[in-house]
Amino acid sequence: MNQVIIMAGGKGTRMNMTDMPKTMIPVGGKPIVEHIVEAAEKALPETKPIVIVGFHGEKIAEHFGDRVICVEQKEQLGTGHAVACAAPILHDRKDISHVVVLAGDQPLISSETIGTILAHHTERGETITLGTVVAPDFTGIHEHLLHYGRIVRNGDGSVERIVEFKDANGEERDIREVNTSMYCFESVWLWEHIDRLGSDNASKEFYITDLIGMAMGEGKNICAIPLPDPLEGLNVNTPEQLAAIEVVFESRRS
Repeated sequence: MNQVIIMAGGKGTRMNMTDMPKTMIPVGGKPIVEHIVEAAEKALPETKPIVIVGFHGEKIAEHFGDRVICVEQKEQLGTGHAVACAAPILHDRKDISHVVVLAGDQPLISSETIGTILAHHTERGETITLGTVVAPDFTGIHEHLLHYGRIVRNGDGSVERIVEFKDANGEERDIREVNTSMYCFESVWLWEHIDRLGSDNASKEFYITDLIGMAMGEGKNICAIPLPDPLEGLNVNTPEQLAAIEVVFESRRS
């Protein structure tokens, strides 16, 4: 079996939320995180999604009831820390072969994309597979991709590393292929390495992307798959981004 983890513990400071988590803000007729949960349920119906909750996480738990398994992230210390919060209930699950990790604020992600990433991962025996977006530019709606981490590739096209925007130099920031925070991990490898993450970076957070470097150092198979629809990589961090995604939903309904 395979398992989805949805990272939904963020407070959403730039959304000025004071009484509910950012991922419970409505867009496209339902809470942001509802879209991700529905896509996960359709792509991996064999297991309940695990949702990592933090700020006012009880509201997410109340909304979904027993549809999902909520795990509390008491401190928001980065994406790597969020995934590590699920380790106590997944570390010893020998029946879980692969773990799909999704951001809880990307409401345009589809079940088809989740399935494609998982299928590519399992068929090729990769340790880590990630979904990426190649932005045509960083203007208009694609401006919202500007501050995403950059995918740095070797000359042969293989992934060299992922560098967060805050840590990137000028040349790296010119790269148009960005990380969308969609990952698939070989389960045993993930839980053997998640506690090795450090926080020596500009944000002093534990980045899940640092697992890429660990896997590379061990000679493991890593693959980055550009998504056919760049809009699936859009997340909600500001009111402007929320409005832009609402327009996308409206256009798809018309």
